[in-house]
Amino acid sequence: MEENNKYVDLTYLEGIADGDTSIIKELVEIFLDQMPEFTEGFEQNLGEKNWLKIAAIAHKAKSSVVSMGMQELGNVDLKNLELLAKQLRILELEEKTSITEAQKEEISTLKRNFEGYPEDRINWVKENANISELTKLINKFNDVCGEAVKELSQVISTY
Repeated sequence: MEENNKYVDLTYLEGIADGDTSIIKELVEIFLDQMPEFTEGFEQNLGEKNWLKIAAIAHKAKSSVVSMGMQELGNVDLKNLELLAKQLRILELEEKTSITEAQKEEISTLKRNFEGYPEDRINWVKENANISELTKLINKFNDVCGEAVKELSQVISTY
């Protein structure tokens, strides 16, 4: 396969497909079909300030973009997006004048999500937990994946 793509790298897919181009084509088509779910989901939930849904979409999108060879977007940007969204939910709950036991448990559960991450990443998330930073990461996702979709559409047209 031609390897002149700037955004995608199908080496991983080629490895698991063991030369079967129909499998690669099917996986790429699944990714292409998922893109509107991700982009529209981010847009809708950002407007609604539904931080937990944004975190869930980022988590789901991560494996998809990594499988298409977009390592930094998946392992850095989408993970940061997921963590920022969770931190925004924590802040939202902590700002309430009174919270339920269920909300206290939610805060505790969300805070446990940060365990195991390096201190510098946790500090970055806490320092950057704002809508502007979240929007910047969503925009980067949309831009990179928009270009990736163009590349992948070209790739599967050759199969």
